[in-house]
Amino acid sequence: MKPVIGIISTRVDEKDRPFMTKTSFNELYPKRIIQAGGIPIGVIFPNNEFNTEVLDICDGFVMQGGSTIYSSNINTVHYALERKKPILGICMGMQTMVGYEWVMGEFENIFPTYNEIGSFFHPEDEVNFIEKVKGHDNLDPFYLSKVDESKHAILLDNNSLLTDIFKDSYIEMPSVHGWKALDKLLEHADGNIFKVTGRSTDGVIEVIESNIPDWWAIGVQFHPELEEKNLPLFRKLVNEAKIKKLRK
Repeated sequence: MKPVIGIISTRVDEKDRPFMTKTSFNELYPKRIIQAGGIPIGVIFPNNEFNTEVLDICDGFVMQGGSTIYSSNINTVHYALERKKPILGICMGMQTMVGYEWVMGEFENIFPTYNEIGSFFHPEDEVNFIEKVKGHDNLDPFYLSKVDESKHAILLDNNSLLTDIFKDSYIEMPSVHGWKALDKLLEHADGNIFKVTGRSTDGVIEVIESNIPDWWAIGVQFHPELEEKNLPLFRKLVNEAKIKKLRK
């Protein structure tokens, strides 16, 4: 009865160079999912062609970090909300969730189809919801042996899901990103799909959570998978996916 957690792949699209066009997964994500009691599987959308069939066999999702957001990523968040399946977005995964907020705003509260989102969203649309930030990528290249040097403080809302998971509203997490989500999309929490529940001490959005009843969704800008002590977050995802599985 272990729940299946789909890890959404990242893509490098070289178009006319098929041997350079690749999908990839960071090995730490399946490792944490296994440790948390779930079964990880890789989710791939060749050619960025969105397909719900592979998502149907999953009970929850991890949207990992990466460099480019595609319409298939946006559609995965759309699918998770539509089916109320739990999702954890990490780094670019969180930015994708903010991107979904932007997309839905552009559709003016009309619930679009997957094809409509696929036709509407393009990677260059990222400028509408993320921007460059300084001081959040202190190690380049990143070495796990220096993980403590990459950390910064994050302040959580007292009633946030993460505060409940980590039993503290002050956490220190590895920061490995050069981009941040735009504030203007999430400045009015009421009625939004997501709400801001955590920021770094310099004000950068670090945590967003679902504002939709009965939908467990968390996006974090930091990288909890880098340290085993953050397993409670992955255990919570797996447990929420198990609950979803049992209700099928």
